[in-house]
Amino acid sequence: MRAKKSGKKCIIAAVAAVVVAIAGVGGYAYASNSAYDSYASRVESAKESDSKLVKKIAEAQSLVKATKESDVLDKTVLDSLNKSVKTSETRKGIPDVGNVAKWNLWSISKAKTIISNDMTEANDSINAIGKAIGKVESSKTAKQVKDAKDTLDKTITDAENLYKDSEGKVQDNKTRESLKTTIDNAKKTSSDKKADVKSLTAANDTLSKAVKAVNDSKNAKAQADAQKQAQEQAQQAQAQAQSVGTPSGGYSGYAYPNVGGSYSGRASQSAPSYSNTGSPSGGSVSGGTSNGGTWDWKNAKDSMGGGFAPITKDNINQMGPLL
Repeated sequence: MRAKKSGKKCIIAAVAAVVVAIAGVGGYAYASNSAYDSYASRVESAKESDSKLVKKIAEAQSLVKATKESDVLDKTVLDSLNKSVKTSETRKGIPDVGNVAKWNLWSISKAKTIISNDMTEANDSINAIGKAIGKVESSKTAKQVKDAKDTLDKTITDAENLYKDSEGKVQDNKTRESLKTTIDNAKKTSSDKKADVKSLTAANDTLSKAVKAVNDSKNAKAQADAQKQAQEQAQQAQAQAQSVGTPSGGYSGYAYPNVGGSYSGRASQSAPSYSNTGSPSGGSVSGGTSNGGTWDWKNAKDSMGGGFAPITKDNINQMGPLL
């Protein structure tokens, strides 16, 4: 009886050991399968993070390429963005963890840790680049606001000078009144710390139009004054000409002595006639005076060396009295 009972106890112990062994093997298999599934899911998440990182890097690079130092208020934000991009470049891609077996729980856990760390770094880089991009955009906006404010302030200064200098020089004084009101409104916009580029630009445009209206009015008055002055000068010149009057007078004819004849504004003389012997007949002069007698051609020729005879009372043509 005792031998039979002892044999039964051994069988039960063996069966229990087998059951424990089977349970242990089954538990390990379940644990390893669960770990592998978690690892595989983490790999997929890491791939998504890596894809986002690649896109974020490309976005940052495009912003850096399109942004000059003069476009930002603080150029250090561009330096920070470039550093973030360089760091992120080293974190692109999924690390190679080798062949991970499902039954090897230790290798699965190690691979999962590597992938998890890589995904964390990728997400950190995405956030860092996002913040750096935000700072660059904010600095660009701040620079645009500053430039718009500077432009408005300069327009205000020019407008104030124009308002002072244009007093009494415009054709329509309402343009100056409108300019003064617009200047006051522009100053309020410029001093508003919440003013954006749009509001500053709008204020500058409105003020520029008011300035143009005053300048146009100044030019219109200057042109009208110039025309009025020209008309007054023309009238003065005409009055002076009429007061002086037009001078009048005449010239009487004069008679000039001439050898062999005479010329007079009122006298006429016939040309002397010559004979074959060289003796000219006397000419006659109109106006009641006449010359007569003969001319000794030989004596004239000898006296003048072959030319005319010396002028004497016998051969000179008498002229009539000058009129």
